[in-house]
Amino acid sequence: MDHEHDRKQLERLTFFSDAVFAIAITLLVIEVRVPHVPHLDNHALAQALVDLLPNYIGFVVSFLVLGRFWVVHHTAFGLLKAADHRLVWVNLLFLLVVAFMPFPTAVLSEYTGLRVGVGLYTAWLTLLGVMNRLVIRTALRNPRLVHDDVDATTIATQLRNSWISIILGTVSFAAGMIMPVLAVVSLVIGSPLIGYLVRRRPVAAG
Repeated sequence: MDHEHDRKQLERLTFFSDAVFAIAITLLVIEVRVPHVPHLDNHALAQALVDLLPNYIGFVVSFLVLGRFWVVHHTAFGLLKAADHRLVWVNLLFLLVVAFMPFPTAVLSEYTGLRVGVGLYTAWLTLLGVMNRLVIRTALRNPRLVHDDVDATTIATQLRNSWISIILGTVSFAAGMIMPVLAVVSLVIGSPLIGYLVRRRPVAAG
């Protein structure tokens, strides 16, 4: 195995992934547009800014969602010493889902009160979670790619924690089908709660 070549492949893959995350997160703010007020009026401007509340919520929620996925990606790739062809392609498909995230965010911000709007967003979040888990499994289940000093418990912990976003997306989708606002509530308070419950489970090494 050409260790230097594999190390450079991993570096290029990591830099490219970071760039896609950065662009996707930056594009989220585009939907928070400066309101148009026909006349210079303080009350009208204040009301227009208040009316953008769904856009603010959509931006903050999606920023934190993508930020968390980046942290998980950063942590998992920090355990690697190399990248192979399969990981490159699986990671590319994951980044495709990441790059599209600003669109479901825009739909959620515009149609927070509709089931289709929150359904699209939470379904896409679930897909993002599935692809994230696939990347982690592809990377950490291959001994050739993982640093020699990474133990089985660390790998098992990463794999266990990768269920959090999948559970959050599924629960939020179900809540949104009952009442759209419940999906937003689930997204805001569900992540720390689900994360706590998942992490409480003991990890079996091996």
